[in-house]
Amino acid sequence: MGKIIDCHFWNPELGLEDNLEFSYEDIGNNIELRKPIFTVDSLTKILDNIKQMRQDYLLKIDIPTVLNVIDKVTNMWMDPEYKGRKIAREVLPTVTGFSLEMIESWGFDHFMSILRKENLPLFGKLKPDDYKEFSELGDGLVKAYGEINVSHSNYDPAVIGHICAGNILGIAAFEMILDKLIDAASWIKVPSEEPVFGALYAKSIEEVDPQLAYSIAILPFEGGNKEVKEFLFSKSDIVRATGGEQARISLTELAERHNIPIAGHWHKFSFITIARDYMDEERASQIAELVSLDVTAWDQQGCFSPQEIFVESGGEVDPLNFAELLADEMETTSIALPKGVNSGKMQVLDGYHQYLKKELMGDPVKIFPSATHQWLVIYDGTTENIEPSPLFRVIRVKPIEDIMRIPILVKPIGQFLQTVGVAIPNNRLLPFANAIGEVGATNIRAISSMTLQKPWEPWDGRFPLHELFEHDNIRWVSISTKDIEKEITKALEQKRSIVNQQINLDNVPQDGQSTRKLP
Repeated sequence: MGKIIDCHFWNPELGLEDNLEFSYEDIGNNIELRKPIFTVDSLTKILDNIKQMRQDYLLKIDIPTVLNVIDKVTNMWMDPEYKGRKIAREVLPTVTGFSLEMIESWGFDHFMSILRKENLPLFGKLKPDDYKEFSELGDGLVKAYGEINVSHSNYDPAVIGHICAGNILGIAAFEMILDKLIDAASWIKVPSEEPVFGALYAKSIEEVDPQLAYSIAILPFEGGNKEVKEFLFSKSDIVRATGGEQARISLTELAERHNIPIAGHWHKFSFITIARDYMDEERASQIAELVSLDVTAWDQQGCFSPQEIFVESGGEVDPLNFAELLADEMETTSIALPKGVNSGKMQVLDGYHQYLKKELMGDPVKIFPSATHQWLVIYDGTTENIEPSPLFRVIRVKPIEDIMRIPILVKPIGQFLQTVGVAIPNNRLLPFANAIGEVGATNIRAISSMTLQKPWEPWDGRFPLHELFEHDNIRWVSISTKDIEKEITKALEQKRSIVNQQINLDNVPQDGQSTRKLP
């Protein structure tokens, strides 16, 4: 018999398992996923119980108690020998299609390290009038755009629902943590593409504090199950959802039908901007190192993953030569963080043939392919228009005469903009941030950290805790650091530690120290 992995979690004292039917999905590698087939009666019992646990326990404990629980859980997951992490290591590469190296290094070692109690957002409602210009928050800066127009307000939500997309790992964990900080019970629909981690994380909370854990229900069900969705929406105070355009339409209609607010985070477009100031002979290769990590992380599947790179002309290294440097670094980074079974081979090949044809026809295009089609770097000097990437580590490098032209260029897709990875010196960053924020971008992050959101940062222009209380029409734009130079230096050290942990690079001597020089 193979390994059976449960994709659900609720208070076991309800005794529902004996009365529910289950489906079993064989995902290969001798692994079966077990999912309950819900009835309205079973869901009623589950929701009644998480509400009761909220009333009996969650409302009676303070925030430090919750934070201490989460910190203990984080410490457990940071330990490679923790049983939950061992299960995840065995199962998640098959479930998600990501490589074990990606899940272990980028998922657990780096994403989970964010979930420390000192990092979690505890500030109250910010006053937009205090942030009319970029002002300090956390270790970065934020600015408020727009005027207050409150469309929803409930500062005592009892039940919060979450519908999680499956493109990256860990969203379910962050959602259930935030709910506990505001005394709310949680139901979480884990994605069909990755239904495992949410249940594993909830069980980790159960190991530390069962009563806190039992205010959480992990509910794997198919997105097309209208009866289940209708019921859950009807019993919730607010639902936060992530997904694509189809999910946006269907879930927004469902929320309107039940007259509850939805905090939606839908399809977005992200890109990188590199100023000529960083295109000198010494630093250009270092910038390429960091950019390769943004392109590689989660195989470019996140909304915050870059789809294009704008390189400002006029530096010692021109945009074409930078594309070649990036190709070299993509090879190194992809050895350390290889693709898994969901490699997007056809997307990479399609990009290769599309741009090879342009190159052969004499267009100002040059391709730098992986020998095994694991990634593709394209220099494209033909146009300034914005194009979506085929993803799966296919990235275009485009020249731009002046980075201040970029806000004008991307303005037509402003409503879809999200993260802008930057290598722009401090003296030029604020004017660029003001302009790109004005057209719609919401998160400005130092390169290599595009997929590592800091807990204090807004999500798509809204702070994740505040949007569970109120929708006020203010759009917040963040800069992830007060000092881009310092952040890039720190990121370079971190990136090299990731690579050196995974592979023995030719330029790393026996003492383990990189021969590459930090700036």
